[in-house]
Amino acid sequence: MTLAELLRAAPPRRVSGPVDIPLADLRHDSREVQPGDLFFALPGAKTDGNRHARQALAQGAVAVVSELEPPPPPATLPGTWVQVASVAESMSRFSDAFFRHPSGSLRVIGITGTNGKTTTTYLLESAVAACGGKPGVAGTVDCRLGGARLRKAVNTTPISLELTRLLARFRDGGASHALLEVSSHALALSRVEAVDFDAAVFLNIARDHLDFHKTVEDYFEAKARLFDLLARPDNRKPLKVAALNADDPRAHSLERRAIGCDIVRFGLTDASKDLRGKILSADLNGSRFSLDWRGEKHEGAIRLPGPHNVSNALAAAAALFGLGHPIEKVLLGLSSLKTVPGRLESVDEGQDFHVFVDYAHTDSAVETVLRLLETLPHKKIVTVIGCGGDRDKSKRGPMGAAACRRSDEVILTSDNPRSEEPEAILADIEKGVRTAGLRNYRMVPDRGEAIAAAIALARAGDVVLIAGKGHEDHQILRDRTIAFDDRLAARAALRELKR
Repeated sequence: MTLAELLRAAPPRRVSGPVDIPLADLRHDSREVQPGDLFFALPGAKTDGNRHARQALAQGAVAVVSELEPPPPPATLPGTWVQVASVAESMSRFSDAFFRHPSGSLRVIGITGTNGKTTTTYLLESAVAACGGKPGVAGTVDCRLGGARLRKAVNTTPISLELTRLLARFRDGGASHALLEVSSHALALSRVEAVDFDAAVFLNIARDHLDFHKTVEDYFEAKARLFDLLARPDNRKPLKVAALNADDPRAHSLERRAIGCDIVRFGLTDASKDLRGKILSADLNGSRFSLDWRGEKHEGAIRLPGPHNVSNALAAAAALFGLGHPIEKVLLGLSSLKTVPGRLESVDEGQDFHVFVDYAHTDSAVETVLRLLETLPHKKIVTVIGCGGDRDKSKRGPMGAAACRRSDEVILTSDNPRSEEPEAILADIEKGVRTAGLRNYRMVPDRGEAIAAAIALARAGDVVLIAGKGHEDHQILRDRTIAFDDRLAARAALRELKR
């Protein structure tokens, strides 16, 4: 493809230099540029791609896309300068054109919501496979194709260029579906602007990411953008499904965004007009439930514990039923999924108490998980929890308070402190806990020591919850990233107990 052909996808403000030049590939990281590539000078929170434009050109880039004007004379550039209004939006459009619109060849389901996106994509993946499809998945844990891991995830939703490259890999690898966790950041930063969705799923909204969105309204509006993209006139998909969790009070406002779409309202309450579930039995091994799909009665089961996971299963079913997938095969797929990494994952070394690792990193998620654990026969619940640095500070106190309200003992510790001092983060958590009048906590800044301390406290019949990091296998500190996995730390502490 030539630069001239690419520019038809999103007309630029100004071009300085030749356009009848072939492009080898597209890059947003100057370190990866090869001769013949186009480089996107993407502004960022930590660095500005414009600072690396000359490096990219020196490495052989034939064109730079930037929001800045081309350097004035007498400066000369060994390539073409393309000025655009928004690099983020142009990158999305240009990538889609360069990789020949891969989402048009796939059934694309986007899932958004504060809690439950990862579990819902795993449930969808299992159900699509049961229906005879080959699912591609992009989410918080990793990217997969046909059940095989392609790579670890860097972001919940990759940057638009990498997402489009991934969708092309799905298409070329024979995928039938692309199942995408779509974060509020991705929607606000134009990462999915060029994706044609077949279905969009709304799970829930709770306080999170207010460091980025500033208000809950802005946060919700970012998530609502997914339904604008689904319903836009230039989305050429023949059938578009908007699956909305009717148990969340904000879901109804999304119906007005999903113009021309088949709206599937799902949930566990009477507000669920299209797909209504009712839990028949539940324990730590999963749930059995009945469901009413627009007058048709069925029964299903999942191996994941908790009513929130029944809701996630209904979300997956709502999207697939709406797209016309066979009901019995979908239900078979939902019941086949055994576990989701780092989501209430059990750590068992033969001890006489339960240890669970969970990704819960909002106060609502902490509350949900602990409510579930309260239903287990237990003597006391011990929770280990921290909050990430350089992230939404407003949720720190509420997360600590939620843990203390629902636990007998809590150990406050570090999560991923990033550039912040762990003690400062702990002080924010402690302030919220003490404001709530709670005192059943202590602070152990080192996460490994905190996990060991919690396990040392546990006695027969107790429950230990290690919350916040889930599947993550690293910890981000101020000056480095270290290997750290809550599951491995818990296992090591349990083995130490046996000595």
